[in-house]
Amino acid sequence: MLCRPAGLPLLVRGYLAFLMLLGSTGSIAYGQATNISATPSGPGGLGTTLSTSGNTTNITGGTRPGGGPNLFHSFNQFSVGAGDVASFVNPGGVSNVISRVIGGSPSNINGTVQALNANLFFLNPSGIIFGPSAHLNVSGSAYFSTAQQLRLSDGGIFTASTTLLGLDSTLSASSPAAFGFLGQGPYGTIVLSSSSTVLQTGAVLGLMGGGIQINGSKITAQRVMLGSTSSGGEMSTQAFVGNPFSGAAGNGQVQALPGTLIVAGGGGVIPASIDVSPNVTVPTGAQVNSTTNSFTQRVTQIQVVGVNLGGLPPLATANAANVNPANPVEPVAFLNRAAMVLPQEAPAPPAPLLTSRCAARKDGAFSSLVQASRDVTPSQPGRSLAAPVVLEEIGGDVDPVAPPASAAHIQGQTTAQLMESWQGC
Repeated sequence: MLCRPAGLPLLVRGYLAFLMLLGSTGSIAYGQATNISATPSGPGGLGTTLSTSGNTTNITGGTRPGGGPNLFHSFNQFSVGAGDVASFVNPGGVSNVISRVIGGSPSNINGTVQALNANLFFLNPSGIIFGPSAHLNVSGSAYFSTAQQLRLSDGGIFTASTTLLGLDSTLSASSPAAFGFLGQGPYGTIVLSSSSTVLQTGAVLGLMGGGIQINGSKITAQRVMLGSTSSGGEMSTQAFVGNPFSGAAGNGQVQALPGTLIVAGGGGVIPASIDVSPNVTVPTGAQVNSTTNSFTQRVTQIQVVGVNLGGLPPLATANAANVNPANPVEPVAFLNRAAMVLPQEAPAPPAPLLTSRCAARKDGAFSSLVQASRDVTPSQPGRSLAAPVVLEEIGGDVDPVAPPASAAHIQGQTTAQLMESWQGC
């Protein structure tokens, strides 16, 4: 395992061991540490090796069937800290770098993910979060998905499910065809955490998951594919396919806040287009403006303008049973209306509550409020929950000197009332 902390964690009420928040300019930031560990030899191990040089983690080895164009990697954890680089090293002759994360922790991308002279396919069913300083340096196309598997064109399966690792025997030199979402949803979410998050490639940029949230970020590529599903199926990874989401069942949610800008084009043989399924959802007070190429009739720009008056519904989150308590989530806050799951210890007792209702900036000023899907207040350090709890942001800046609210004040109130009652910690 390569774990490089970057800065000191912020403790909220002395027991945020599970939530590390590093603040910047009044906004919530995410756990900023590089934490990459390759799956060891044995089931799921694909020979991935890691080394460091300065702030760069070089990813080498892997499995390359028949010396062909596909190079497969497997990780237990994969997160990149701000200012750090995770570099997939191309040994030459590789067209597709295909990676999975199987340890049960979301990938928290605050630094640079690099894959030169190749396309990148990245799977983590537990979720993918791009932080404010996330950056892509990918020569070809880049696909990020919370699907459980990637199907190859010859029927081979590259799985991110720990119960199906025997399918590694089917890996081949055939081209990647489609991400597969298996079983009953919901599936993991993909989050672009802030307006300073910028993702860009010169070919296809695909984000495909159980839910997608774009918090005022910018996405630029020759072709952009944003797909969300609630009921399974497949999403195509073919650059020239007409509708990449025709094989997906049901609709998930693609959410975007004001300031979001998605641009397709720049030149190339791939038709410039933005493909979104389902339609983008925006909060009350905002609207979606789109530009369509009059010749191709493809959408080439989507911009969300206005203000956020009504908030957005919380994204569904993957089943907490998929989170491995032995390999807990790297300290990271899924605020901004994405989901965070506190895993239940197995078999017993339940997991202690490791967060409070408040989050903090680096300067100590409280900057966000969170709420649980059910009443869990008051909860002192060391108290336990009977089941996983989802936390979501419900407000902006708050008064750090206001008195805390009691549980009696919280039950049965509206979101607006909660925002007022939960000031302080």
